[in-house]
Amino acid sequence: MCYDSVGWGDGRVGGFGGCFGAVVEIRHLGTLAPWRCRAQDLKCAHDALGGEGGCRTFAKRAEMGRRGFTVTELLVVIGLVAVLIGLLLPVLNKARSSSQSVTCLANLRHITLAFNLYAGANRQQFPLPSDVSRQSWESVLRTYLDAREVYHCPSDGGVFDRYGSSYDWRDTGDPNTTAAGRYLGEIGRSNVVFTFDALPDWHMRGRVNAATLDGAASSMRYQDCLRDLDMPIEK
Repeated sequence: MCYDSVGWGDGRVGGFGGCFGAVVEIRHLGTLAPWRCRAQDLKCAHDALGGEGGCRTFAKRAEMGRRGFTVTELLVVIGLVAVLIGLLLPVLNKARSSSQSVTCLANLRHITLAFNLYAGANRQQFPLPSDVSRQSWESVLRTYLDAREVYHCPSDGGVFDRYGSSYDWRDTGDPNTTAAGRYLGEIGRSNVVFTFDALPDWHMRGRVNAATLDGAASSMRYQDCLRDLDMPIEK
């Protein structure tokens, strides 16, 4: 019997125990006809793959195709993930800090506006020192700004939890520099620092967020804020 071609599976030899045991298509005398494998057919296919070595190579390749990750490959993947996390964390922290600072600046603008509304309703006069000595200045402004969260800076490290506010205002105790009890017309500088973070470094080292009397809010050096608080409020 002369064999012209040998195939596997459906029309080809399927693996069985590492060798072959399905239908062998045999071209015999120019005619393609399916035959059940007999001993000589298996031997023919067996020899076509290179004998015992061919069978082992075929089985080994099949086994390699099914194998998983090696320990080295897993360690490389873990290392790459760790590097990506290390690169992303500073970016994410910076974005979060920036978002918190924006919220804080908005809070300061609202609080400064509430002080102006209070003055407008009280003969253009800001809260008296005696008023804020009996109750907190936040309580004095409650009629004009009742939302509790407005007094909370997202970057506050604990001041809000202890005192109910993350901020302070220009109540210096010095008649020349304080805004407490002063009339709006007595304050000659519209850019006088009016409300500010209770402590520095919440958003950036050596800086505080602050709002001026005209409602503008920005980040400024802590020393510049203290210097302004020591300056007289008149022109």
